[in-house]
Amino acid sequence: MRRYYKYYRVNLNDTAVTEIPVNDFKPVSAKPSGTLTLDRDSLLFSDIGQAMEKAKDGAQAYIAQLIERGAEGLPELLQYRMDHYEDLNINLVDANIQKEEIEMLTDPSFAYKPYRISPDYDDPQ
Repeated sequence: MRRYYKYYRVNLNDTAVTEIPVNDFKPVSAKPSGTLTLDRDSLLFSDIGQAMEKAKDGAQAYIAQLIERGAEGLPELLQYRMDHYEDLNINLVDANIQKEEIEMLTDPSFAYKPYRISPDYDDPQ
């Protein structure tokens, strides 16, 4: 049986997948019911692939909502695309999701390290 010592949090309308180690959870005064309850704007996953897929699906649904608003939603849509460019075009593409899933399944000491563009990257264009 494979044990997961980390969870991956996805917030509504956000493309970021946040790693949450188990030891970050604080004890509560009441006994947990067996179901982890979060606020309505976030979800926890024990599988990195599921978390990345949910982040991607949520972003696509949010973009579709902004497009449906027409000209009124255009400024917010453009800002969202700029703010989440790296996740939408690099981190959450199917090939990278599959790569992370394979690494997690084959390496018992798996550590999620999302690709990030270096701040001192000089675009050759």
